[in-house]
Amino acid sequence: MDKNARYPKRPVVLEPRVFFGQLQNIFVIKFGASPLRKLTKNMTLILAAIRVCAKPQVNGENGVYYYSREGHLEVVDMKCVRCLVGRVKDGNEWAIVDRSDAVFADDDD
Repeated sequence: MDKNARYPKRPVVLEPRVFFGQLQNIFVIKFGASPLRKLTKNMTLILAAIRVCAKPQVNGENGVYYYSREGHLEVVDMKCVRCLVGRVKDGNEWAIVDRSDAVFADDDD
C-alpha cells in the first residue's frame, strides 16, 4: 500500500499491509494485440471485487481477528490476493479463520 496515497504530489512509498474482505466477484478481461492500445501481444487481466472488513480488531487472548461490519467495495489486481480465509459468526461479530501462516510456512517467495 502506498503510504502517501492521499498526497498525490508526494513520492510513492510502498509498504506491505494485510487486508481482510469478502470476495464478491472475479473479472477476467482479455485484450487482443492492438497498435491503437500499444499492445504487441494478447493480454489477460484478472480483477477481484472485494468488500472490505471494516476495522478488523485482533483479540489479544487468541490472536483471532474480529469485525462487526463490512466497508466499501475495492477492485484489485488478483495478483494482490495472497490467500482466501473463512469466517465464523460469534455473537454480533464475525471471527476470521485465517490459516495462511500454516499454509505459507514453507513458501519461499
